[in-house]
Amino acid sequence: MKMLVARMAVAASAALATLIAAEAAHAQGYEDVAYVRHPHAGPWAYDTQANPRYGFGPLVPVQPNDVVSGNRIIGRDPDPFIRGEILRHYDSGWPD
Repeated sequence: MKMLVARMAVAASAALATLIAAEAAHAQGYEDVAYVRHPHAGPWAYDTQANPRYGFGPLVPVQPNDVVSGNRIIGRDPDPFIRGEILRHYDSGWPD
């Protein structure tokens, strides 16, 4: 009788652990899908590099290395000094 109770306790523990792991994996995948489906989850801007003639392109999420002026992505660079230079030159009004 004791052996039966012990086996049932082990089986219940294994089932509970499996359910917890499955729920955690499901929640992680859901967050990724929720971010894609809800554009208000992060900042979005028009990619001007995709269509430079008209100054706007597709609406894309802003990445950490993007240079943004208003609601437009005007450039990308990993160096913060260069990102500042791009923004200063864009907003200066001087011709290239």
